[in-house]
Amino acid sequence: CWYPFADEVVCFTAILLATERALQRGRWLMLALAVALVGMITPFHLYLCALFLLSYVPIRLFGQYGWQPRIVLPLCLRLAAVAALGVGLGAIVTLPYLHAVLNSPRGSGTTSAVAALSSSPLFGFESPLHYITATLRPFANDILGTGTDFHGWRNYLEAPLTYCGLLCLLLLPQALMGGTRRRRLILFLVLAGLLVPTVLPWFRYLFWLFQGNYYRTYSLFCVLCVITLSMVAFSRYIEGRTLRLWLLLATTMTLVGALYLPFEPWQTLINPNLRYLVTPLLILYGLLLTAGQLFKKQELAAWLILGLSAIELVQFDRITVSNRQTFKKGEGRVVNKDETVDALRDIMTVDNERFFRIRKLQPSGSVLMFTVNDAMVFGYYGTSSYRSFNNVNYTNFLTAVNAIPSNSEMATHWTLGLLNDPVLSLFACEKYALVDNPLLLEGAVQYEFVKRYEKGYLFRNTRFLPFGLTFDHYLTEDAFLKLPADEKPALLLHAVVLSNEREGGKQGLTQTKLSDLKLEPKILSLDDVVATRRKTALELTSFNQTRFEGRLFLDQRSILVLQTPFDRGWHAFQDGQAMPVLKVDVGLLGVGLDAGEHKVELRYRNPFLAPALVVNLASFLILGAALLAMAATRPAGVNARPLAVSP
Repeated sequence: CWYPFADEVVCFTAILLATERALQRGRWLMLALAVALVGMITPFHLYLCALFLLSYVPIRLFGQYGWQPRIVLPLCLRLAAVAALGVGLGAIVTLPYLHAVLNSPRGSGTTSAVAALSSSPLFGFESPLHYITATLRPFANDILGTGTDFHGWRNYLEAPLTYCGLLCLLLLPQALMGGTRRRRLILFLVLAGLLVPTVLPWFRYLFWLFQGNYYRTYSLFCVLCVITLSMVAFSRYIEGRTLRLWLLLATTMTLVGALYLPFEPWQTLINPNLRYLVTPLLILYGLLLTAGQLFKKQELAAWLILGLSAIELVQFDRITVSNRQTFKKGEGRVVNKDETVDALRDIMTVDNERFFRIRKLQPSGSVLMFTVNDAMVFGYYGTSSYRSFNNVNYTNFLTAVNAIPSNSEMATHWTLGLLNDPVLSLFACEKYALVDNPLLLEGAVQYEFVKRYEKGYLFRNTRFLPFGLTFDHYLTEDAFLKLPADEKPALLLHAVVLSNEREGGKQGLTQTKLSDLKLEPKILSLDDVVATRRKTALELTSFNQTRFEGRLFLDQRSILVLQTPFDRGWHAFQDGQAMPVLKVDVGLLGVGLDAGEHKVELRYRNPFLAPALVVNLASFLILGAALLAMAATRPAGVNARPLAVSP
């Protein structure tokens, strides 16, 4: 969860550097590559990149040329063309990822925070804790705690992350003093962009297109602005220009005083060790800046300040890295005293089944995210997931069976799956369960005890159903959704759920009466139902994430239900002949199959992969042609012309 922030810092710093290289030296290739890298983080970051360029470039050119649209507009259009080329260069990664985004509850609009956030008051305010967090975190990201020990607004990663060095805090007021009217206007716009969304949350929601109530990349934009402005003042200082010492003294006293305000909530939140570290650093920076100016030794003072900044960054980074809880793949047993690694090793030693799921009711961390992502961390198959863009068809299925609440944006990416229903877990190919309390499963007849670990107990589900169940009767979605929540799980074992009667007739299935379906579980035991499903289930012969094969025999036309989310990228084959894939059970993958013995194969290819390859190839051809044209028209030994020149 931490690595996207590092990606953002690298990529947006590259965007800023590349933009300046393009404007000052005419070297635009770096900008195209930087935009491509930004799009590879997530497609949404292309919007953030566009927002950054649309804010920075016009202001930057206005500061140089003033209000001269005939000069500024062509330069902006050239940079826009270069950025568009960068989007094409990264299309091979961005477009397939875009499919995942559009195929999620957020991207499809199934559940969204837009309605709630956009209806908030335009001039509404946040909680006092938010403003305390926003005020203190520029001193250090960890001044209110690290990781799960964070005591500020929301959580460590989504609260304001605006620390960019204590030197910047001291020099920022210096950058705001003096200058021309045009410069003061630019500084006013920059400060408004920094402060308004922080004070009035509606504008921060707008920054995120009303998709989230957090800071994240907005904090990075603030950091880049503060660093840019403060380094302008520092550059002038190195060149021998004077600082306003009275302002420097006032800034130092204000910053130090803010750390010791006699306000109880303020003091209880602050990490005292960091406060005692920040205070002398602020004073040392102030003394070095003052001494360098008074003794006309600005360059020497700058080198000393650079060394002090390195010490500060190393120390603060050490606190961030050392004080947070880590969870490494393959080391779960050591780091969290968790027996999952040992249990998986034992299972894989004795079980030759090509696919099954494990229900884990034993948390591997102190927060929910570690638990719901255990399957990904440890390398097994489960039903829970934490992801910003979970598959919308999977969340639709979970909503339909009442495993998650409807219209809950949070539940669609913090998804507990089918942990709380044994029948749904049975339907979803659960074969093993790992629990920390054996009483949860000892009384259930379908579970047999396998092994005890130090703090965990492993059970096997004797009623295990394989991946790929067939049904020759169907029920419509409308009828299924109207059922009480406690009746839905059992009915999934008796019939397939199709979108409507026309689809059922097209597939040649018999529509079952709801009264018969409700009566059947009472006549047949669960063991009888499981035995019936196993007879015609898919027998896997090979399996991986994007391709699997199997064999089955059917007495009549049926639908094969695969307990995985539907996606347009799946392609099905019956004995080598292409068959259409279906959306069944309100979000799962299905295939209509004829009677008889068949070899079934399913392959997955991202629907946006082929268009991405075309766009990527075209972009590289354009790039190659542009580079050849520039090389042919530029005389030997002559550098590229800058896009922006002094008027």
